[in-house]
Amino acid sequence: MHRRNGIPSDAELLNLSSELGAKWKNLARALGIPESNIEVVDEENRKVVEKCYNLLLLWKQGSGYRATYEALEAGLCHGVVLRRDLAEKYCYVHALAQENDLNG
Repeated sequence: MHRRNGIPSDAELLNLSSELGAKWKNLARALGIPESNIEVVDEENRKVVEKCYNLLLLWKQGSGYRATYEALEAGLCHGVVLRRDLAEKYCYVHALAQENDLNG
């Protein structure tokens, strides 16, 4: 298993949003999103999935080329988020996926 290169797609961020849940604000802070932006996202969206997704899009747009899988992994593994399971799921290429790529 090795870390993916590049920047997560919007589809990947949407899928991650559906799994993150209540830790979305902690992830925002770990990714360096200003508190004022977190408050706006919180007020403008009703569902947690939408809050998380919009926050991740904001991070991706604001960070540009620095919005990498490595940065996302660091945020997900931060002490206030503690979601290594999601970091491994979304930020790494797994052996089965590598094998499928080679075979096909």
